[in-house]
Amino acid sequence: MDRTACGFLVVIVVSLSFGACGPSIQTVRMDPMTFTASKTDSGVHVDALDPEFLFKEASKDFDDKKYSDSIRKFSLLIEHFPESELAVPARFNRGLTHLAAKKPRAASSDFIDFLKLANDPQDQADALLRLGEASNLAGDWSQATDALRRRLTIKPMTLNQEIETRARLIFSLRMTGMFKDARNEVEKVASLQGLNATLPEIQANYFVAMSAFEGAAVWHDIFKSIRFILPTDRMEKDLTDKATLFLKAQAEYLRTIRLGNPFWRIQAGISIGRMYEEFYDSLLSAQTPPEFTKEQLDIYISDLKSKAKPLLAKALVTYERNLSTAKMYRGGNEWIEEMEARINRLKEILESDSQPK
Repeated sequence: MDRTACGFLVVIVVSLSFGACGPSIQTVRMDPMTFTASKTDSGVHVDALDPEFLFKEASKDFDDKKYSDSIRKFSLLIEHFPESELAVPARFNRGLTHLAAKKPRAASSDFIDFLKLANDPQDQADALLRLGEASNLAGDWSQATDALRRRLTIKPMTLNQEIETRARLIFSLRMTGMFKDARNEVEKVASLQGLNATLPEIQANYFVAMSAFEGAAVWHDIFKSIRFILPTDRMEKDLTDKATLFLKAQAEYLRTIRLGNPFWRIQAGISIGRMYEEFYDSLLSAQTPPEFTKEQLDIYISDLKSKAKPLLAKALVTYERNLSTAKMYRGGNEWIEEMEARINRLKEILESDSQPK
């Protein structure tokens, strides 16, 4: 565009009439520049239809966390200038903006479209990783798994990129029930972490800790799936299996805590407390012999509660310790509220069980 030919426009007044509801766009051509006005939830926005200007402004809005404005401007660029060299990167950047705006399905769509247009392997690698992230957030575990596995085939890959990709893959594999594959990926990240433990970027690394947490969550998921069902010999085996899985999950949650990442440290602490609660609940919901009389059943349940009570006591201690950690690291309010609610629930149960009948 010949900016010297048009000079500088000091004041632009655009008179527009919009309907009472729904988004509305009106375009006004003022040679040699075109402007478009869009009605959004936050009001009327006037944008210059110039690809370089739109890309620059959209990028600035992204940096300023003005995600709706950024999405609007990237969208205008993609719609009005599909042949521009900026249209393809604008689609990728719009995907990143949708991710930041917590719109993972829209982000996935952008990354899928970008992959159809991008020729550079490293551009494809970046898009596959973000497609995996967005698909996980959207609950499309199979798509995430496919994208992340494809990402691992593209070289070269930095240490941080490999760890992040494998950590996100562990999550998608776990969510699809592919526990063995998930555990294999956990071991690979643990190996990478061990080989590079002295590097500064590995200390308290978010994705190293995420991998350890997800590895623990695999055992935790299997632990939760076990129910105590008669006959007695099966129940005894279930109890042994559940206890073994409890210890495996607990060990890896504790490893997650030792890795030192504040976010995953708090999550691991919450999960350990939950396991104690879940073990207690499983014991109390176990099948009881049908031949028991009411009196025998009351005695049985009372004895079971007495023996299971230490599980709740340990859960309470875990939550209280973790609550202090969350406050120290300024954890999210939702974490603190959840732990406080669980602490209050456990105290009520323990106090109720200690009252004389």
